[in-house]
Amino acid sequence: MRALLYTGPNQMELTDLPAPIPAAGEVLVAVHAVGICGSDMHAYHGHDDRRPAPLVLGHEAAGIVAEGPRKGQAVAINPLVVD
Repeated sequence: MRALLYTGPNQMELTDLPAPIPAAGEVLVAVHAVGICGSDMHAYHGHDDRRPAPLVLGHEAAGIVAEGPRKGQAVAINPLVVD
């Protein structure tokens, strides 16, 4: 999958990463859009020790379910929902 990878303070690299394999009960989403918020900017500038490089930033995504239940359905991902 293509990803914009945070590689260090003020540094990003467009790269190819292996596609994740969903576990039982999970889905794989083909992301069509992702929001970059203030916390992502703190990480990008090197001010967030919780997000060390390398890392794909952006946790507010929308796309289409590519694998798993409801394949083909448009979804918005809420990162605050946990099991």
